[in-house]
Amino acid sequence: MSLDYPFYEELRRRNHPAAQWWKWGDLLYYLGLVPTILLLLPVLMTLSPLPAPISERLPQLVTWIRTLFGLFVAMFLLGSWLKGNRGVWPNETESTSMITRP
Repeated sequence: MSLDYPFYEELRRRNHPAAQWWKWGDLLYYLGLVPTILLLLPVLMTLSPLPAPISERLPQLVTWIRTLFGLFVAMFLLGSWLKGNRGVWPNETESTSMITRP
């Protein structure tokens, strides 16, 4: 469970449209974070100047590993942005009230 889940619950309670963006952001955040962590070591192995037998024998695999790593990092960053890490979501029902992050 996300640490900012109470923020999502507050958005849902107010029936705010940002709640849907938060939910998609949370999903992309974790779908990007976990594979990024798992692919970090193989990516570092392909970038190291040490003799890596995998980079000599299977150059297509190296390309796939780096591409997948970049894709998952992009998913992670997009998820973070969608969750509303900008700090404040305006409440569209009342122009003067703001929902702030706890």
